[in-house]
Amino acid sequence: FIVVYPFTVLAIWLEDRGSPFIIQDRVGERGRSIRVKKFRTMTGNQNGVWIGEESPLRITKVGSFLRKSRIDELPQIISILLGESSLIGPRPDLTGLRDRLVQEIPYYEARYIVKPGLSGWAQVTQEGLPPQSVDETKLRLSYDFYYIKHRSIWLDILIALKTIKTLSMRVGV
Repeated sequence: FIVVYPFTVLAIWLEDRGSPFIIQDRVGERGRSIRVKKFRTMTGNQNGVWIGEESPLRITKVGSFLRKSRIDELPQIISILLGESSLIGPRPDLTGLRDRLVQEIPYYEARYIVKPGLSGWAQVTQEGLPPQSVDETKLRLSYDFYYIKHRSIWLDILIALKTIKTLSMRVGV
């Protein structure tokens, strides 16, 4: 983390002279608002917009590499150290996106009964690709409910191992 951090900041800054970080409002445990810091991978902050929807934002060249390698997620370790999230659990939603999904999917807010995580059952089962529609989000929600129902140290270890496998293979966005 400490070795990669300065090189990542420099690469983002050199590409477009913009801020190397974005701070996103996300939904944490019990629906509480948390602020998540990430390395910036787009020309702006995507707050509640799916990639396929109308948006002037684009993924930068450095951002593409950061996403594939998952380096863009490293600053979230701060949220884990602050106790706002954990290593394993359902991914925290962007606040704007959550507001839409609560209206469209019954029982959606039930996923917030546990602390959100950097990786989760849905991420390792859906091959790391974030949902881009209500139907894909319903599938992710079923995986989140599975995790909540069967939560154990063994399931967390399995998710951690699958996450390491995904990271080592650079699979995903």
